[in-house]
Amino acid sequence: MTGPVAKHDPQAARPRVMFLLTHSAAGGAPEIWSNLAEGFARRGYPVRLAALYPPEDEAPQPAAGEHDWLYVRARKPGNPLGGVGLFRDLVGFLRRHAPDVIFTALPAADLLVPLAAQFLPARTRVVVSHHSPVDTYAAPLRAAEALTGRLPRVSAIVSVSEAVGRSLDGRSPAYRARTRVIHNSLPPAIEHHLETLAARRRDRPERRELVAVGRLAAQKNCDILLLALARVRDASLTFVGTGPDEPKLRAMVTELGLDGRVRFLGQRTRTEALDLLADSDVFLQPSLFEGHSLALIEASKIGIPLVVSDVPSQVEGVTGPDGNRCGIVVGARDEVALAAEIQRLLDDPAYRRDWTERARRLGESVRFEKTVAAYEALVPAEGRGR
Repeated sequence: MTGPVAKHDPQAARPRVMFLLTHSAAGGAPEIWSNLAEGFARRGYPVRLAALYPPEDEAPQPAAGEHDWLYVRARKPGNPLGGVGLFRDLVGFLRRHAPDVIFTALPAADLLVPLAAQFLPARTRVVVSHHSPVDTYAAPLRAAEALTGRLPRVSAIVSVSEAVGRSLDGRSPAYRARTRVIHNSLPPAIEHHLETLAARRRDRPERRELVAVGRLAAQKNCDILLLALARVRDASLTFVGTGPDEPKLRAMVTELGLDGRVRFLGQRTRTEALDLLADSDVFLQPSLFEGHSLALIEASKIGIPLVVSDVPSQVEGVTGPDGNRCGIVVGARDEVALAAEIQRLLDDPAYRRDWTERARRLGESVRFEKTVAAYEALVPAEGRGR
């Protein structure tokens, strides 16, 4: 007589994985981490999605799939003593959830988690990631992270573009030996929705609509869009997103005489934002810095002509695998050149068709499963295929 056969739990044989950021405010890194958490869960990993604290004055990035945000603390520390308390709470949080592998994103998490991991079981590994060039970080934070990235529990350091990776060239040989580049992409459900929007868009009449999607903050350089729009004939601009620069931008609209030509639609659901993006004749992103923009990938998959700034990560972002340029590049502070490109795209059908086709080719080259596989390869080999 035999006893009951134990049920096999496929997740029990896999390492516990946590995707942890500084905060969960709507934006590229939280969205990517949420998508990767869902992708790892589909591959059978027990996954947690976490942040040190929630955003203060806005809704968090909607989590993908069934993963809700977990928080180390209910709010951001307001002083150095609060930072000490945050570190103590982080160690306790990680001990409770006991992840085997922690993928971190955004500067504070990239700094604190490798330190906290020294108080966790020896098996714990940390994968740090950079989503913007490190020279955009505050100098003390940049110097500290250059040291914590060399701690023994840090097994890899990811940059989301070659341009971001080059910003690490001044780091020590021990730090640089752990680096690699993994480009961003979009999850299958979003890719499918974008394919639907792209098909619908082919029969869409020209509307002379411009759309900028993203946080209204200094990094995004939104004021240059308004200065350019003032030089463009018969076009309107829609901002999809919120952020600290919104009051300044609204004031600029009035100062430049653009009332009635600019809309501020605030934060929208992912589907709503994509639907609005698909109604655009031109995608505009004159950012002062980026890592590897998700909005740019979305626009390329829909087949919208791309106009971006000349910062290295943006130039890389609109360059296809064959080395050909798939988007128009203008100076980040050159509203005259930006206006001229917008006007030509709106007025010249052949020019617009050419850049539309180039954008589509770029979009076809980006696949989510390749991104998930690259991150999965950073999980200790003994735990991957069991």
